[in-house]
Parts: sequence; C-alpha cells; structure tokens
Amino acid sequence: MQNVVHDSKCDSPRDNDLNDSNKDHSEPSSPLNGNLSGIERGPSLSSLQSHFMAEISDSDDDYVSEVESFILEQEDQEDDIESDEPIPLVDGVDFDLDTQYRLEALLEACKVDNPVFDADSSESSSNSGDGSCDKKYDQCNKLYWEKLPQSTLAEAVTNGDLVAVKRLLEEGRNVNEVTESGESLIYLAASCGYYELTQLLLAMKANIEDRGLKDKTPLMEAAEQGNTEIVKLLLQHGADVNAQICQDKKKATKIKACDMKPQTELQQQQLQQQLQQQQPVPEGNTPLIFACAAGHVDTVRLLLDAGASLEVHNENGHTPLMETASAGHVEVAKLLVERGASINTHSNEFKESALTLACYKGHLEMVRFLLEAGADREHKTDEMHTALMEASMDGHVEVARLLLDSGAQVNMPADSFESPLTLAACGGHVELAMLLLDRGANIEEVNDEGYTPLMEAAREGHEEMVALLLSQGADINAQTEETQETALTLACCGGFLEVSDFLIKAGADISNWVLAHR
Repeated sequence: MQNVVHDSKCDSPRDNDLNDSNKDHSEPSSPLNGNLSGIERGPSLSSLQSHFMAEISDSDDDYVSEVESFILEQEDQEDDIESDEPIPLVDGVDFDLDTQYRLEALLEACKVDNPVFDADSSESSSNSGDGSCDKKYDQCNKLYWEKLPQSTLAEAVTNGDLVAVKRLLEEGRNVNEVTESGESLIYLAASCGYYELTQLLLAMKANIEDRGLKDKTPLMEAAEQGNTEIVKLLLQHGADVNAQICQDKKKATKIKACDMKPQTELQQQQLQQQLQQQQPVPEGNTPLIFACAAGHVDTVRLLLDAGASLEVHNENGHTPLMETASAGHVEVAKLLVERGASINTHSNEFKESALTLACYKGHLEMVRFLLEAGADREHKTDEMHTALMEASMDGHVEVARLLLDSGAQVNMPADSFESPLTLAACGGHVELAMLLLDRGANIEEVNDEGYTPLMEAAREGHEEMVALLLSQGADINAQTEETQETALTLACCGGFLEVSDFLIKAGADISNWVLAHR
C-alpha cells in the first residue's frame, strides 16, 4: 500500500505542477472518485469483505493490503456493523491512497442511480441481498482494470497509484521512463514523498542517479523537500551523497556515437575528444546544499552522517554554510559549525563569506551567531565591501548596530572604494545613516568616484537623506576634484526637481552649475 511521507510536500519546480502531497488527488487511478461526503449509506463492511479481499488476492498474490488489517481490527472491536450505520471511510482513519481509492469504488458501486452503470443494474436497493451491489462492484472493478493499460507510468506515479505502477511494470513498461518534462519516475516519486512507490521503483532497478533534463538526482530533490525517510531510503540504496548539478549540461550538445558512425581509428579518436570536451563539469548544488538552503535540519544531519562534504562549492562559489547563512537558517548553521564547517571560507569569484551574505540579507540572529562563532567582521568581498557595508546597502539597521557594537569599523577602510555612509546615502536609508553618524561616520568621506554622502543622496533623488545630511553639517557646495560636480549639479542632471529646489533654498551655489556646464 502506498504511504505518503507526511513531512514532505510535492512542490518541486516541475512543469506538470505537482503542488502538494497532502491535498486530495483529483485524478486517482480508481475509475470513480466522487465526493465522499455525498455517499449514501451502504451495506455493512463485513458483507463487502469477501468481494474486496478476493479482488486483492486476484490482482497480486503477494500483496498485503492495509485495508485488510483495518477490516480485522474492526471485527475485533465489534462483531457486526449494522447496515443502517454509515461506514467509517476516511475520518479518523489514516488510509493510504490505494486503499482509499478501492473503498471509494466499493461505496460508489453501491449507490443508487449511478449513471456510470447500466440502467438495469442501477435500480434502488437498500441492501446487498438483491445482487445489485455485487454487479456494480464487478463493473466498477472492470472499468478500473480496463482503463489501466491506457495510463502511462508517469501518470500512475503522479497519482501515487502503487497498484497501477506495479501492474504496468509487470506488463513490461520501462521503469526508467521519463515524463514529458524530462523527469525520471523515481525523481517524481521522491519529490512527491511517495515512500513505498520509491521503494518499488528501486526494487525494479530504477536508475537511482537518473538526473533527467534538469540534471537533478532523486536524492537532491528529496533533500530539498526535506523528505527524511526517502532521503534515508535512497542513501541505503547507494545514492551519491556528494553528487553535484552540472550547470553547463543544458548547453552541451550531446553527440551519439551511433549518429557519427566512425569508420577509421582517427574518426574514433576525434569523436572521443568531442565527447570529452562536452562532458559537463560538476559545479552546482549538492543534496546537502539543497537541504541547507531549505532549512531542513534533520535532513542535513542525515546527509552529514552519510559523509556529505562540508566544504564543497556550488556554481556561486557558496559552501553549505554560506547558503545556510544567506537563507537565515540558524539551527542548520549551528549544526554545520559543530560538524566542522569553516566559518570564514569565502567564494572564489565574489569573495563572499557566510557573514557578508547574512548581513546583506539582514538575518540578525544569523549574524549574531556567526560573530559569536568567530566570523571575521572585516572580511571584504570582491567589491571591497565589509559586512557593515553589506548591511548598509540594504538599510539593515539592527544588523549594522550589532556589527558596530562588536567593533566593526564605521569609516572606509584604506583599500575600499566606498564607506558605509556613502552606501546608506545612496540607498536613501535615513535611519541607518543616522546610526552611522551617531557612531562617528565621516560625513565628508568620498568614494572612488569622488562623491560625498550628500552627493550620492542628491544624485539618487533622496530628499529626506539630503535634508538629514545638511542638518548634520554636510558641505552643500563640495565639489568633485576632476569634474567639479556638486550635489546640485548631480540632482539637476538626474532630473530631481524637488531635490534641486531644496538644495537651492538651502543655499547651494548656482554658479557651480554654470561653471560645470559651459
């Protein structure tokens, strides 16, 4: 029977839009799936038992149905269920999908005036003694199995129909069949949290490393979804815990040897060279990075126990800890550091660290944890931005306050191109600028373009920031060395009429505009 892992959701980015494993499946493999709330009372469950269990036995001699144990439990609790009592179908009973579909079919088959069946077998009957229930049940079951060959494996897997999948595989369908969007069946099952279905596909020798067109293994998808039981199952079957997405796989042109048909040894060598050149280089996310970015601490623990690499870098140059810091998952970060993750590792290209990423995203508690764990608060990115600068860019006041309290440098470092204040002024972050000024920021410090904080605020049209800086003593007529630009000329060039008017009324020298634009 199909058990859905309850801590997972079928919300992977797939074109066929499988959104939630906890919602009702609107297209189950049972031929009848009407609204259960509208089903009339039928015969007792014990009177249907012989038909129900006989069909299960015929469909699979080795199959053990959960509904069988349910029936036996009911018989232990009470000798008989009166026919005038409603049959408990779903409420309070945790049925798997296959059992629910079969019970739906049975109860639908016993309803009166069902247009699916022949007119002569749809006469009203309040009991099963007249044989109408038997006939309708047989017709219902016949419709189900007649419809089954028309289904694809992908449809059956999507619906979580374990019985249909097993029957189709026994009929010779390919276990490595793919969906229209290029996903493998085992990837689909793992994504939706279908534990027993994943188990069945593995038993039928499905390729556990099948990546499909998205180049994502089933383990990667299960890790991202946080399906711990399926992650454990895949690991037990030998899934590669350190597999990486190959970012250039979609760009590579696949060459098939059979298409080229080399006739000579030289042609064979040329073909092999082309194939080797087009082999994608693993540089993307691993199962651990997927789990870390999504914040699934239990899944992260499972992957680490299985030997997942803590220091692997993805296509952005981010380690698992860096992705965790960027997403703000503190508990995951604590686990990674406990297991030995390097807290000051940085990306190769952009030189980002876990701390700079957390500051840029404004994750206060993550920043607090990283600082307490020994993160370098003065580390600079490729743009020579410190953690305080990254926080200043997006106006994260409390993060900036925490950094300043921990001793972060408030003014521009000697080898940087910006200061925290020029970045805050450029972004119009008034409250953050006030904090920096209160902590001693240099109001006339210029960036690599020669602009003061006031100039940056004026050229971006931030009138409130201009007013704040002037109130704190900023030089309204300060000029750049090379082009003699002022706050007024920059505001005028940007078309910011209100800022220009404010500066003129505040005493900006209009002659500077004339001199700069002769």
